[in-house]
Amino acid sequence: MSFSSEVVSIEIKDKVGTLWLDRPEKYNALSEQVWLDIPKALNELVKLDCRVIILAGRGKHFCVGIDLVQGGLSNHLSHASESDATANLKQLEGTKAFQDSISSLANCSLPVIAVIQGHCLGAGIDMITACDIRIGVENSNYSVRETRIGLVADVGTLQRLPKVISAGHVAELAYSGKDIDAKRAEKMGLVNDVYESLEKAMAEAHDLANIIAANPPLAVSGTKFILQQSENLTTEQSLLMNGMFTLMTSLKSNDLKESMNAFIEKRPPRYTGT
Repeated sequence: MSFSSEVVSIEIKDKVGTLWLDRPEKYNALSEQVWLDIPKALNELVKLDCRVIILAGRGKHFCVGIDLVQGGLSNHLSHASESDATANLKQLEGTKAFQDSISSLANCSLPVIAVIQGHCLGAGIDMITACDIRIGVENSNYSVRETRIGLVADVGTLQRLPKVISAGHVAELAYSGKDIDAKRAEKMGLVNDVYESLEKAMAEAHDLANIIAANPPLAVSGTKFILQQSENLTTEQSLLMNGMFTLMTSLKSNDLKESMNAFIEKRPPRYTGT
């Protein structure tokens, strides 16, 4: 394993990889090093032939948002010799790098399951809305915290949250910056399910990940691709792309042949993702 980081760690069990936010003493606040290392960790898990990824946080809290001291914001403040234009461009570049880091979760070719305990604030919401599936712990709480400190969330929440929950709920959370508990988050549809402990939630996430990982890998990644592309297409356009994708990949795959042979031979299939 070539990946190494002091703030993010990865584990692999069978075909399921876990990406841990690993700053428990800072409640997994996103320092600059954390958000720089997230895409690297994802790439490593993909290279190691994982089929599903779980995103989780070490310690009491999933993520309390961006680290205001070590989050990289100070690198983009204006210096005396800089014009406002130069300073603004630097700030935009920093924001774009942060956005790209969070988007790496959404753009990952593999399904990503978030497991959330304790606080999930600000950038924590950015991260979980970039994941495919969200599982909460009873003690979890959620907030678009940027609004309460005078900022407009700009790293993905306002773009992705409306694709997860209804417009009225988005407006409520984004305008108020209020905290909601796990029960309300589940009722809104922000999380799929809620469990009594992190251990139970992680166990359930692994069970779901194992079910997904047992399916033909090309079919799973192809399904994620079509779901992603369909967000910006009409139904007719998406259907056309879906048909072409199936013709060029699924119908030609070794996994489809293996599925049919296994059914005929009454044995478990052995998928290779080819």
